[in-house]
Amino acid sequence: MKQNPINSMQVKQLNTELLKSVLKREKYCTKPDLAKRSGLSISTCGNILKELLETQEVIEIALNESTGGRPARLFMFNENFSSVATLYARKEKNQVTLSCAVSNLLGVPIFETTLSFDDIGIREIKTAITLLLTQYPNIKVVGLGLPAVIHNGEVGYSDFSQLADLPIVKILEEQFSIQVIAENDVNATAMGYHKRNHLSSEDHIAYLYYPKFGNAGSGLIVHGQILHGSQNFAGEVSFLPLGIPLDQQGELQKDLDGFSRFVTQTVQSINCVINPSTLILSGLCFSPEMKDQIQMKLQESVGVPHRPNLVFEEDIHENYLYGLTMIALEKLSCSIQIIERI
Repeated sequence: MKQNPINSMQVKQLNTELLKSVLKREKYCTKPDLAKRSGLSISTCGNILKELLETQEVIEIALNESTGGRPARLFMFNENFSSVATLYARKEKNQVTLSCAVSNLLGVPIFETTLSFDDIGIREIKTAITLLLTQYPNIKVVGLGLPAVIHNGEVGYSDFSQLADLPIVKILEEQFSIQVIAENDVNATAMGYHKRNHLSSEDHIAYLYYPKFGNAGSGLIVHGQILHGSQNFAGEVSFLPLGIPLDQQGELQKDLDGFSRFVTQTVQSINCVINPSTLILSGLCFSPEMKDQIQMKLQESVGVPHRPNLVFEEDIHENYLYGLTMIALEKLSCSIQIIERI
């Protein structure tokens, strides 16, 4: 099937995004610097800069020192031109929280808070978003993380029963007139880990999260992208046929030998399917004794050449918020990609 060539407007979008990415990376540049680092002509850079200066996405800063003649103009990306909000709902033991953050366009948090509730439904999420928009009206995208299967903006199976079967993205976008993305909790956390550790597209990872006395979920990053599956069900490892019913998996954490065997079987299952270079186990349930048991069982059952590097993390918070932030920022970027044919 013949693909339509990109048009002049799309080329302009790509060039604009390229210019902004150079400024984000280099902090500030002259026009010749931008042309050199982007590969665009000086005239193209000048035309794009003119528009970005008018919208204030780029600002001009103090003139560079000159060795004679007209001083060079310096340009800087305006990281505070707009912002993104991230919220994630979490149920850990007897605590139900909604962690909220606002970050600038470089992904740096400028506000964070955690709200506690008896339960979380659409009303609580709307309340939190209203609070954030009141304080930061330049929010352009909201990234929402949920322990749920989310497909086409609609929540399916979820740890929060009030959110099940809701077209949550549509509801929130109509309410607040801003872009909203909704992502599974461990998918976002896995992406955050991948980005924060500056891993390459060849570094496939699996991130397994075990809430205290809850059911596990996993996020899979393959070629730098979240592996969602056809209906966003990929990674729902609590449904693996390992002989432990859903309603008994959380309680199994009290059994050192039984739980370590269960986790080992889950790790083996994932390894046989995507063979990640790194597999992260995260959760408050992993005591030093539990870690030793899992390591020992993996060494006994899986050949060393095929075993992923195993990493333990106590909590998901930092990677979770960062992953949601990166996903939200991508929503503000040009959606066109040029893929090299092989």
